Amino acid sequence: MRAALILLALLLALPAAALDLSPTTLQLPAEGGRTELWLYNPGPGHWQGQVRVLAWEQQLDAEHLRPTDRILVSPTRLDLAPGVRQRVWLLPARPGTVTGEQAYRIVLEPSQADLPRYSLPLFHGQAAPDVRPRVQARIEPDASQPYLRLSNAGPLHARLHDLVFVADDGQRTLLLPGLAGYLLAGHERRWALPARPNGYHGGHFHAHLQDGRQVDLTAPDPAIAASAPSGL
Repeated sequence: MRAALILLALLLALPAAALDLSPTTLQLPAEGGRTELWLYNPGPGHWQGQVRVLAWEQQLDAEHLRPTDRILVSPTRLDLAPGVRQRVWLLPARPGTVTGEQAYRIVLEPSQADLPRYSLPLFHGQAAPDVRPRVQARIEPDASQPYLRLSNAGPLHARLHDLVFVADDGQRTLLLPGLAGYLLAGHERRWALPARPNGYHGGHFHAHLQDGRQVDLTAPDPAIAASAPSGL
């Protein structure tokens, strides 16, 4: 019995492994309803912490998160033993149809100060199937650092993957592999670009969106450049 207690104490003292989260992007429909987030602790130690929902706002050079009471979450406190799965429910605090897409971040904050926290996007408001982001790009020249400025005039957020610059001669340069970032509906963001001997004039930018399309970001209305799946 004493040996078993010692073993249990040793296991509980082990650092918690990273959680497995599914899905990594959450969506609440415009007319209400709820969605769920599944957590799994592969071990070897406990994972303890809390779940918070924060309103997500963007400015040109910054992301802002602030407290909100528009989304309810249950449970708010977590204690996951090794090998345990936990479902977290998310739902609107007030019934009714949402006008426009609202953006939030689901933040999982561990009780252990030395562990990283998790932040997942949550979008409230399901657009029609034919509604898509409308992303445009332009270069902001700077003496020391060029910037790519993106604007999204559409009613739906854009999740950008694999940002590529295509020069006039067709040479492709992968600037940001994997997830480049999110651009919320009706917002602008800019990204610093690596310096190039000939700059970025005369070429154009491509990226994959969340639906797998590859779009030309410099077109007035992004046209489909390829329909191959992006593997998102």
